[in-house]
Amino acid sequence: MGVAGRPQLLADFAAKDANSFGVVRLAAAIAVVITHAFGVVGGWSSFQPLLPFTGWSLGAHAVHVFFVLSGFMIAASWERSASWLDFAAARWLRIFPALICVNLLIVMLAGVWITTSEPAAYWSLNNIGAFLLRATLLFSVGVSLDGVFTHNPMGNSVNIPIWTIRFEVICYLSVMAFMTALAALRLKGIVRLAAIVPVLLASAVVIANGGHPEEFGFAAQLARFVFAFYLGVGCWFARHLIPIRARTALLFLTVATVAAWSDLPVRYPVMILATGYLSFWAGSIAMGALQRWTARTDLSYGVYITGFFIQQWLVYAFPQINVWQNAIAATVLALAAAWLSWTFVEKPALGLRHRLAFKRLPHAKLQPAE
Repeated sequence: MGVAGRPQLLADFAAKDANSFGVVRLAAAIAVVITHAFGVVGGWSSFQPLLPFTGWSLGAHAVHVFFVLSGFMIAASWERSASWLDFAAARWLRIFPALICVNLLIVMLAGVWITTSEPAAYWSLNNIGAFLLRATLLFSVGVSLDGVFTHNPMGNSVNIPIWTIRFEVICYLSVMAFMTALAALRLKGIVRLAAIVPVLLASAVVIANGGHPEEFGFAAQLARFVFAFYLGVGCWFARHLIPIRARTALLFLTVATVAAWSDLPVRYPVMILATGYLSFWAGSIAMGALQRWTARTDLSYGVYITGFFIQQWLVYAFPQINVWQNAIAATVLALAAAWLSWTFVEKPALGLRHRLAFKRLPHAKLQPAE
């Protein structure tokens, strides 16, 4: 129970040290690695957990977890930011320093130990420059390097998961405009929450009419991630109204399961909605030392952006490796790589935000933190 016998509310777990969102995010990143193990070992057409039943793989559902929790935490970050410039700097520092370092490291490692291409061809601007542009600024699907992983079952893709980062960036940009508009119109309370509803409804309609998720075009993919992200934003606005109960989580799981069995187009946004509540419920569970550690050491992003390259390398180096050997070994190695990334890149980069000491801009009227 919550305060004075009332049910526990999402607001009770909003503070960083009061929730296990770090554990949930790390579990989601590992779920992505596990899902990709089936593809990197067996090829593009191989079985993926949950895909035949729900239309989305385990890894895809895990990405929904990322976006829902991101929307919740980004809305909170906006309200704590000194200005839109401070907010933008924080978001840039969270994504790009680690991504740049990982991509440069991939280029170096692949060029020294993996590529079968001639040095002049591999180290050319056409190869390295194109890779860094596509992998760092465009977040392209299936980015590759000459002579790297050419004969792997999943082809020569080097870092597939980064394709979702483009949608994360789009959501960041949109929420800046959205929050600025709310502040300019002086919308507060339930009216502010109501402003989220058209975004969710429009996104849900696009998702429902997008066909099977494997056939989603750009618009449906964008709607999918916007729906998850703004679901998180809406939950931040309504955190004092949302009860967090195990029986409600079970109800959402049941509804999502029934929806997955149906042929109704609405099943896809329903599953994202259920994933969102289950993420918050899981984050409300006290997890002791693991909770405290993940609140201060965030390895989820590092695992996400290093895991796939490690998995492809494992298949290249050990062709007889099976799915679970790949998943376990890649998880261990990705956690180690993520710790290095967090310790020497991500955490120091985030520390730069406070040194920049942005002042409140005259035209940036942010909503006060609640």
